[in-house]
Amino acid sequence: MNALKGSGPKILVAFVVGALFGAITVAQIAPNLTTTTAVGTQPDQTTGPGVLNPSVSPTGTSTVLGNGPLTSQPGTQAGAACAAGRNGGATDKGVTATEIKLATTVVRSGVGAAFLGDVQFAMEAVRNKVNRAGGICGRQLTIKYVDDGWRADLGTQFLRSFIQEGVFAIPVGPSSEGLNRVIEAGDIRRAKIPVVGTDGMTITQYQDPWVWPVAVATASSARIMAQNAYKRGARSFAIVFDNDYRFGVEAAAAFNKEVRRLTGKDVAGFNTQNRCEASFCGIESNQPGYRNEVNTMGQQQFDYLAMFLEPQTALTWMSTPGAPTIASRNLKPGMIGLAQPLFTRNFANSCQTNCHQMWVWTGYKPPIENYADDPAVRTFVADLARTKPDADESNAFAEGGYIGMQLLVEALRAVGPTLTRERLRAVLDGMRFSGGLTLQSALVWPAAPARYAASTMQAFEIQYLSAFGGWRSKDIVIDPRPTAGIG
Repeated sequence: MNALKGSGPKILVAFVVGALFGAITVAQIAPNLTTTTAVGTQPDQTTGPGVLNPSVSPTGTSTVLGNGPLTSQPGTQAGAACAAGRNGGATDKGVTATEIKLATTVVRSGVGAAFLGDVQFAMEAVRNKVNRAGGICGRQLTIKYVDDGWRADLGTQFLRSFIQEGVFAIPVGPSSEGLNRVIEAGDIRRAKIPVVGTDGMTITQYQDPWVWPVAVATASSARIMAQNAYKRGARSFAIVFDNDYRFGVEAAAAFNKEVRRLTGKDVAGFNTQNRCEASFCGIESNQPGYRNEVNTMGQQQFDYLAMFLEPQTALTWMSTPGAPTIASRNLKPGMIGLAQPLFTRNFANSCQTNCHQMWVWTGYKPPIENYADDPAVRTFVADLARTKPDADESNAFAEGGYIGMQLLVEALRAVGPTLTRERLRAVLDGMRFSGGLTLQSALVWPAAPARYAASTMQAFEIQYLSAFGGWRSKDIVIDPRPTAGIG
């Protein structure tokens, strides 16, 4: 979120608080399992901006990471050094002299795959790069990926199995539904297992001392969209959201509360059961059509519509006759706002003219417009293409997965050879991280329950006339109240 530059963006800030808000068996899992093992030990010859090159002394004392100093982590086992064959050996669960064992749930099937499917490959881009360079203090990173289809029940089972297996940490956690449940149940805190670089955006990820999110929270994105629309003249608001998944329900609650704060009244039809009534429309995901819900929305008058849907559901909604568009409702450009799951090339291409001049919001620098030549962005694009040539480099969640892995790698290197979960936690809690892809210049993590490291987003306007013409940079907005959560 600094490189706050686009093609004429405006920085809209009410105020900024602080400097930065900052039991199943393996056999049961096997049908859904992809295991990635370490590959190669030759140094990566890639150099230049964005390449991971932290400064770690032979004794494992962290000096400087990112753009700022970290709290030092002195002390190692006698004779340990940050090199293959000379490190602390088996210093904690999931750690040996040659391996750091990680595992996470991903979404390669089901409705969430449309925006979460490429996250695994972005994570692999970082892991492969690190392992080619010899790993971390001579230890290779291995990651077990399990596809839970974005199902809370499966995700919960798999994550609990990782804890029982004794993996060292959970990186990124692309599948938010299961992760939300195990955080709520206290599993992460009891196990003291680090969950690093999460991008699921649900509020529980910002309230646990063992979780370090890199994304702007869903609640913040809802406030940002409402605030920006109000500043641009909107006085009557509407929202359509996915009521099957936590991100949609949290967005609806936060959006309505921000509208009430700005206008003194709820969104018309607001209800705590998240039904589709008047201008407040909760819908079931992945249905064959939404004629009744679209007709309900079509009878309403509004200046601004926020859409918190995943891509497949959003495309079905937009293809339903009568679905609101900028042109059909005679709205100003940007007065239909789209949440970050819709920042994918396939969605913009498939929606066609129905989405022309809608604004889609992201907390990262996409590889377009002024950001296309940003060194960190170019490195991300090259690394992702090297791992999966047909991955969508514009996918905001792929960027988040890459950043989340960068954060974990920098912190692991800062800890040094005597790697433990507690040491990793100490480093992360004192860290100032500058991966280069967030709109903010650096991320820091305040103490739980307020770990809102990122709070800035930018809008990009979809261009589609006779063909998809890309996105155009628009406003940058900082959530002035990230610690409000969904309240």
